[in-house]
Amino acid sequence: MNKMNIKTLLIAVIASMTVSLSAVFADGHKYTVTADNMSEHSSMLTPGMMNMFSAYPDTFKMNVHANGGDCTLDPDVAAISQTNGTMVNDNEGIEVPNVGQVPFPDPSHPQHYMWNYRMYAGTVSAVDRVQTSVYVKNDGSLTIGQQETSISFPTNPRTKTMYADNNLFALFMQKNLGPPRTAGTVTLVHDFIDSYVQPRKAWQYSPATRRVRRAPDITYDTLTTAGGGIVTVDSYGGFNGAQDKYDWKYEGKQTMIVPINNDDLANNAIEDVFTPNHPNMDMVRFEERDVHIIHATLKPGQRHLYASRTFYFLDGQPGMLVYHDAYDDNQDLMRANFQTTVAGNMGGIGLTDTACNVQGEYTMDFATRAYAGTNLFGPALSPRQTVYNGEEKAVSFYTPDGLRRYAR
Repeated sequence: MNKMNIKTLLIAVIASMTVSLSAVFADGHKYTVTADNMSEHSSMLTPGMMNMFSAYPDTFKMNVHANGGDCTLDPDVAAISQTNGTMVNDNEGIEVPNVGQVPFPDPSHPQHYMWNYRMYAGTVSAVDRVQTSVYVKNDGSLTIGQQETSISFPTNPRTKTMYADNNLFALFMQKNLGPPRTAGTVTLVHDFIDSYVQPRKAWQYSPATRRVRRAPDITYDTLTTAGGGIVTVDSYGGFNGAQDKYDWKYEGKQTMIVPINNDDLANNAIEDVFTPNHPNMDMVRFEERDVHIIHATLKPGQRHLYASRTFYFLDGQPGMLVYHDAYDDNQDLMRANFQTTVAGNMGGIGLTDTACNVQGEYTMDFATRAYAGTNLFGPALSPRQTVYNGEEKAVSFYTPDGLRRYAR
């Protein structure tokens, strides 16, 4: 065979390989996990996700892509986050070298991961937004809500307003815009870093009574208004509030299939995303990433809807939460939650292009076969731009009187 023929043959072979590879990657992902091949990937799946394959074998799947971009910390926050802080008061409080830093840039204790995630919201000074919630019944019918929310984080170095209480982590005001049965309900929360010293304070305005009342039960396993009866208050935002009801255990680092870089969910209409039983899995993007696994077991004598819970945090900073499995008293899996993450502003303003942001929280309830999407953001879901690090509300806004004025 002469050189020209050999060259022609090589070109043909390479061209054939290119066509074949193009066919494999034409739809944008490397491989798909289904109920049929789930066992081949079980080491990279949470119990919650494996249960989803069992519950919905004909529709649940995971399209796994090549790894995309990594989210990063705000440079100003990263610069001051060089040294670990210390947990105090039975690990319910923290003391850190720099106000506003990541508490534990080199985590060595299971609760360090919880603290890093819980305090991540404070890497911005203020948030002004309208988020969407969707509850999907087992028959596929949708209940759509929206919540207008303002939050200030006094611990952020950019925060201009001065607060006398250094233990104050967040001031939170939320007005329900819908659905009609909850429209007009307004909730004010003062959230503290150290709940051992100062438990959360909350007030709520009811349009039925036109009164503002203290709401001491906006904590732990109280059910949220937007979650359709399957999302607890301390699952809002992935996890928030006191950690004192549980004993915490680190269960290692592992490569798993996780939802990340989920711009499709932010850019598609509710009716296209929220299909029966679970979100439209053609729109959920997964990658293989290292995660840290933290398991929480209810302490003796404590009460909570969830007897145990397992959290899965992305390796590195900012250590976003990607999964949360919740178990009942019999250690049966009650609910599986996954959080979808994007980089940048999702149609908002005030963040760097590589800042990590939660696009939404999706909670599947196995008993009712219903699910909820909460804290949903994106151009197709938010009626106006979210503003980060923008103008802060006056201190008087986050008071019971301010709540009353805002509600009316």
